[in-house]
Amino acid sequence: MQCISEDMSAFMAEVVKEEQQKKHKGDTATTMDVVDLEDKELFGIAAVGTDGRVEQGAEAGAKFPLESVSKALGLALALEDVGADYLFRHVACEPRGDQFNSVAAIEQGENGLPSNPMINAGAIVCTAHIKGKNGDERFARLLQFVRDLADNQDIDYNKKMVEEEEKDVNRSIFYYLRGQGLVVGREEDKLVPYFKQTSIEVTCLDLARIAAVFANAGRCLKTGKALISEETVRIVLTLMFTTGMYEGSGRFAVDVGIPAKSGISGAIMAVVPGRMGISTIGPALDEHGNSIAGVNMLKKVARRWHLGAFDMQNVINTANKYQHKN
Repeated sequence: MQCISEDMSAFMAEVVKEEQQKKHKGDTATTMDVVDLEDKELFGIAAVGTDGRVEQGAEAGAKFPLESVSKALGLALALEDVGADYLFRHVACEPRGDQFNSVAAIEQGENGLPSNPMINAGAIVCTAHIKGKNGDERFARLLQFVRDLADNQDIDYNKKMVEEEEKDVNRSIFYYLRGQGLVVGREEDKLVPYFKQTSIEVTCLDLARIAAVFANAGRCLKTGKALISEETVRIVLTLMFTTGMYEGSGRFAVDVGIPAKSGISGAIMAVVPGRMGISTIGPALDEHGNSIAGVNMLKKVARRWHLGAFDMQNVINTANKYQHKN
């Protein structure tokens, strides 16, 4: 069976057109005002199969910042560097209904820890635990990690956007975390790399390639080399499924049913384990900070090709396979 259907590009182009025609009335992140996008009403979708097959619809080559999608990647590298046992003594793994920049998510979290790595407090903890002598080295390692996953050494970050990201709320979260002993070190060494990671700019195709590596159990699509350990992939995908779409994670799991991480740039990275990585971009955001068009596009694609983890067609196919073996 092919990882990606041959008619997926045509279908994706059609769903993009449908979403463009709806002219969604949603919020747009203020940080996007400093980003030199060719089109701030950008709509795009791309899919990359674990066999390397690529399908695209609309503006899959235009750049946008990762924003909170970067949290999944910072988590992955932190897990590779310090391991799950150590990292999860500093950040919990529980879904909550708090906003992504909530301080209450720390105060009311399990044992005084940030609720999970997909909110700002948890992501700041994860990035602070990436190895490096200083902030520059820590971020350089993360940027190279992203480049390797996307198979694109030209990926960089938006320096103007870093200045916009340096908000007092995130600083207050950092100093609260430091006061609790959850991070150790100076702001420029532990917090600034987090600001930079959210400003890394990619295309839909870059992001779909990154997602495809996760779908391929952490292995490079071209060489088969392990870029991420299987255990790290398992943990990251689990947390994407349960917490990756902010307060809308539960509904997304019901409607779409695949691990995903969204960002307020309007980007979503989604992973279909064993089959493909998918990415979408659409700047209008719902009340949870998720792309309205992106969620709709993923819902249509997931249902058309039965991609959901609990899609009954997949359950029936699996059951039939094992029944025939017996």
